[in-house]
Amino acid sequence: MDKGEIANLEGYLRKAIGSTALSVKARSGDDGDLLANGAKIGDVTRDEDEGELSYFVNVGVSRAPGAKKDAPIDDAERMRLQAVLREKLGGPHLAVRARPRKTDSTEVYVGDEFIGTLSRDEESKEFGYFLTISILDIDLEG
Repeated sequence: MDKGEIANLEGYLRKAIGSTALSVKARSGDDGDLLANGAKIGDVTRDEDEGELSYFVNVGVSRAPGAKKDAPIDDAERMRLQAVLREKLGGPHLAVRARPRKTDSTEVYVGDEFIGTLSRDEESKEFGYFLTISILDIDLEG
């Protein structure tokens, strides 16, 4: 990722999430780190496929202490996840909403704007959930 892409990604994420604490740091090739107040909180991957350019942001969120790996995401867990994401990303208006007929993932919004999906990950030893934000290159224009 070049400096222009990084600046555009930072601007987009800061605006979309409502947090000036976020920044992107290039790592190598098409990979980067998502930082909040200088601390790494996630990964950024650049993907170019058949002339289409997109970016994927992944942020791990820990499972509640003592929670089962396959526990459904109920109202109480959604509220906990919302508080964790608001603190981690610095976005006070993030909302974690239930998905119809799904109990292993949620949708994440800022106001009425969908920004990503938070999915349960039963395989990860470090995290119980991953927030995935997909960004198209056209989202970064302007």
